[in-house]
Amino acid sequence: MPFNINKMSARLMVAALVSLSSAGMLAATKSDGGAKTTRQADDGPATFKTVPTGTTINQPARDTQYICITGLPPNVTLTKPDSPWVNGLDVVVDKMPFVEGTVDWGNIPKFKTWVDASGRHFKGNGIPNHATGIFPVQQGTAAYDYYSKAPAPPYSSAAEIPVAQYDLDITVPANPEYSEKPYCINALVTGIVTQTGAPWHANIAFSDVWVDPIAGLPVDRCWGHPYNKQYHYHGYSWKCLPNQGGKSAHSPLYGYAMDGFGVYGPRGDHGKLLANKDLDECHGHVGKILWDGAWKEMYHYHVNNEYPYGPGCYRGAPAKADSGASHSHGFPSGDGPPPVDGAPKHHD
Repeated sequence: MPFNINKMSARLMVAALVSLSSAGMLAATKSDGGAKTTRQADDGPATFKTVPTGTTINQPARDTQYICITGLPPNVTLTKPDSPWVNGLDVVVDKMPFVEGTVDWGNIPKFKTWVDASGRHFKGNGIPNHATGIFPVQQGTAAYDYYSKAPAPPYSSAAEIPVAQYDLDITVPANPEYSEKPYCINALVTGIVTQTGAPWHANIAFSDVWVDPIAGLPVDRCWGHPYNKQYHYHGYSWKCLPNQGGKSAHSPLYGYAMDGFGVYGPRGDHGKLLANKDLDECHGHVGKILWDGAWKEMYHYHVNNEYPYGPGCYRGAPAKADSGASHSHGFPSGDGPPPVDGAPKHHD
């Protein structure tokens, strides 16, 4: 049976939390509302669809991610947490205890991208070009109860972790080559949102069991939070990207996956909202897209509101991004994976 997140042990450590910060990098904060939003095609989904207990991550398939990050134990399966904002497999947006407040980063964000003979380059400081929630998470807010249970040395808990600048420097293939055999996701960073200058991370997190992060821990209203110096996104982050496109057309480019293929918004041809059944096991398909200023028929990914929300595996050989300093990737000790007895633990 799914565990109850309100009774989780203090070992909750989501693979989306910062382990290191830099003093003086936090911009001025104010706590009078949610993060700033920008132009949207619509108000976004009312629910996200998470995964049932027993979902595997060891092979490419629809409705999951195919993950091979070094240090993961064998035979990982996901468990559906019994969070107050999860109803069946629906992650109910209106019930989520979002991280509150607004951090206006002003002119701090830095990001540029260019293409040359060696690839497509992304360089910046990891701070998005939109406001974020307040990190460290504020005491007395609904999200604090969840973050305060998560250990994050050298902090007393993950609630104390701020967003900080770091060296974002990634190069992916400029002309990715499609592979019939999918590649597994080999690092936490799965792509870069070029509209904002911050990355996507793999949608997996560890407690006493493995879970979908947005089903197990609050994010801010841009569907992001920090881990290991990185502010990053889960879900498809529709609220804060500056170009959502229109309701009757194919979504614009949001960014790039680590294999170099483009990641587009949730709408396909003629503005159709795409479900997982419309996409392949890597969460993409071949279609006509605007690519480097010209229309081209080629493979590309979509984000949507069904797990894994974005690329579930890679159709091209991926580059690999170092997510920063040494980290535990959600393991409780930081020294490697916990003992594995062949099955996840379930909690009443």
